[in-house]
Amino acid sequence: MKIRKVAVIIFYDENKRILLQDRRNMSKVGEEWGFFGGEIKNTETPEECLLREIKEELNFDLKDFKYIGEYKAPISENTILDLFVFISPLKNKLSKFKQDEGRDMKLFTLDETEKLKITSVDKIIVKSLKKILGDYK
Repeated sequence: MKIRKVAVIIFYDENKRILLQDRRNMSKVGEEWGFFGGEIKNTETPEECLLREIKEELNFDLKDFKYIGEYKAPISENTILDLFVFISPLKNKLSKFKQDEGRDMKLFTLDETEKLKITSVDKIIVKSLKKILGDYK
Protein backbone atom coordinates (compact mmCIF):
# COMPACT_ATOMS: atom_id res chain seq x y z
CA MET A 1 0.00 0.00 0.00
CA LYS A 2 1.38 3.39 -1.01
CA ILE A 3 0.98 6.33 1.37
CA ARG A 4 0.86 9.83 -0.11
CA LYS A 5 1.69 12.43 2.56
CA VAL A 6 0.35 15.93 2.03
CA ALA A 7 0.32 19.15 4.09
CA VAL A 8 -2.46 21.70 3.58
CA ILE A 9 -3.53 24.95 5.15
CA ILE A 10 -6.95 26.44 5.59
CA PHE A 11 -7.02 30.20 5.74
CA TYR A 12 -10.11 31.62 7.47
CA ASP A 13 -11.48 35.13 7.90
CA GLU A 14 -13.25 36.85 10.81
CA ASN A 15 -16.59 35.49 9.52
CA LYS A 16 -15.21 31.92 9.55
CA ARG A 17 -15.22 31.72 5.76
CA ILE A 18 -12.39 29.65 4.32
CA LEU A 19 -10.22 30.38 1.31
CA LEU A 20 -10.23 27.68 -1.36
CA GLN A 21 -8.20 27.23 -4.51
CA ASP A 22 -10.02 26.77 -7.83
CA ARG A 23 -8.49 23.48 -8.99
CA ARG A 24 -10.53 22.88 -12.15
CA ASN A 25 -7.47 23.11 -14.39
CA MET A 26 -5.22 20.97 -12.19
CA SER A 27 -7.38 18.38 -10.43
CA LYS A 28 -5.95 14.90 -10.08
CA VAL A 29 -9.06 13.31 -8.60
CA GLY A 30 -11.92 15.35 -10.04
CA GLU A 31 -12.39 17.98 -7.34
CA GLU A 32 -13.07 21.57 -8.40
CA TRP A 33 -11.99 23.30 -5.18
CA GLY A 34 -9.35 22.46 -2.60
CA PHE A 35 -7.08 23.67 0.15
CA PHE A 36 -3.66 25.18 -0.50
CA GLY A 37 -0.67 22.89 0.05
CA GLY A 38 0.97 19.87 -1.47
CA GLU A 39 2.94 16.68 -1.23
CA ILE A 40 5.55 16.26 1.51
CA LYS A 41 8.97 15.49 0.04
CA ASN A 42 11.17 12.72 1.48
CA THR A 43 13.06 14.63 4.16
CA GLU A 44 10.52 17.37 4.88
CA THR A 45 8.38 17.76 7.95
CA PRO A 46 4.73 18.70 7.32
CA GLU A 47 5.55 22.24 8.50
CA GLU A 48 8.51 22.59 6.10
CA CYS A 49 6.34 21.32 3.25
CA LEU A 50 3.61 23.79 4.10
CA LEU A 51 6.01 26.76 4.12
CA ARG A 52 7.48 25.68 0.75
CA GLU A 53 4.10 25.08 -0.86
CA ILE A 54 2.62 28.40 0.26
CA LYS A 55 5.68 30.19 -1.07
CA GLU A 56 5.27 28.36 -4.40
CA GLU A 57 1.48 28.70 -4.68
CA LEU A 58 0.89 32.15 -3.20
CA ASN A 59 4.36 33.75 -3.20
CA PHE A 60 3.87 34.34 0.52
CA ASP A 61 6.11 33.70 3.54
CA LEU A 62 3.75 32.04 6.01
CA LYS A 63 4.46 32.67 9.68
CA ASP A 64 1.33 32.20 11.80
CA PHE A 65 -0.30 28.82 11.49
CA LYS A 66 -1.52 26.06 13.79
CA TYR A 67 -1.65 22.30 13.31
CA ILE A 68 -5.18 20.93 13.78
CA GLY A 69 -4.86 17.27 12.90
CA GLU A 70 -4.04 14.38 10.63
CA TYR A 71 -6.64 12.82 8.36
CA LYS A 72 -6.25 9.56 6.42
CA ALA A 73 -8.39 8.37 3.55
CA PRO A 74 -8.08 5.95 0.62
CA ILE A 75 -7.73 7.72 -2.72
CA SER A 76 -7.39 4.60 -4.84
CA GLU A 77 -7.24 0.81 -4.43
CA ASN A 78 -3.60 0.91 -3.44
CA THR A 79 -3.03 4.48 -2.16
CA ILE A 80 -3.81 6.12 1.17
CA LEU A 81 -3.78 9.89 1.55
CA ASP A 82 -2.20 11.02 4.83
CA LEU A 83 -3.20 14.67 5.20
CA PHE A 84 -1.60 17.01 7.75
CA VAL A 85 -3.93 19.98 8.22
CA PHE A 86 -3.09 23.47 9.46
CA ILE A 87 -5.15 26.64 9.86
CA SER A 88 -4.25 30.32 9.77
CA PRO A 89 -6.30 33.50 10.18
CA LEU A 90 -6.41 35.54 6.98
CA LYS A 91 -6.25 38.95 8.67
CA ASN A 92 -4.44 41.11 6.10
CA LYS A 93 -2.82 38.27 4.14
CA LEU A 94 -5.27 38.04 1.23
CA SER A 95 -4.08 41.27 -0.38
CA LYS A 96 -0.49 39.98 -0.18
CA PHE A 97 -1.17 36.66 -1.91
CA LYS A 98 -0.01 36.37 -5.51
CA GLN A 99 -1.53 33.13 -6.75
CA ASP A 100 0.84 31.15 -8.97
CA GLU A 101 -1.11 27.87 -9.01
CA GLY A 102 -4.76 27.17 -9.74
CA ARG A 103 -7.27 29.27 -11.66
CA ASP A 104 -8.46 31.48 -8.83
CA MET A 105 -9.24 31.55 -5.12
CA LYS A 106 -12.42 32.42 -3.29
CA LEU A 107 -13.85 32.63 0.23
CA PHE A 108 -16.70 30.26 1.12
CA THR A 109 -18.74 29.65 4.24
CA LEU A 110 -18.40 26.15 5.63
CA ASP A 111 -21.97 25.37 4.56
CA GLU A 112 -21.21 26.56 1.00
CA THR A 113 -18.00 24.50 0.99
CA GLU A 114 -19.88 21.30 1.83
CA LYS A 115 -21.91 21.75 -1.38
CA LEU A 116 -18.86 22.23 -3.62
CA LYS A 117 -17.14 19.51 -5.61
CA ILE A 118 -14.35 18.73 -3.12
CA THR A 119 -12.69 15.45 -2.16
CA SER A 120 -14.34 13.14 0.37
CA VAL A 121 -11.55 13.73 2.91
CA ASP A 122 -11.94 17.51 2.46
CA LYS A 123 -15.64 17.09 3.33
CA ILE A 124 -14.62 15.36 6.58
CA ILE A 125 -12.19 18.18 7.36
CA VAL A 126 -14.89 20.81 6.71
CA LYS A 127 -17.19 19.07 9.19
CA SER A 128 -14.36 19.19 11.78
CA LEU A 129 -13.76 22.86 11.00
CA LYS A 130 -17.26 23.75 12.13
CA LYS A 131 -16.25 22.87 15.69
CA ILE A 132 -12.61 23.96 15.43
CA LEU A 133 -13.34 27.43 14.05
CA GLY A 134 -16.13 27.83 16.56
CA ASP A 135 -13.38 27.80 19.19
CA TYR A 136 -11.24 30.43 17.39
CA LYS A 137 -11.76 34.15 17.29
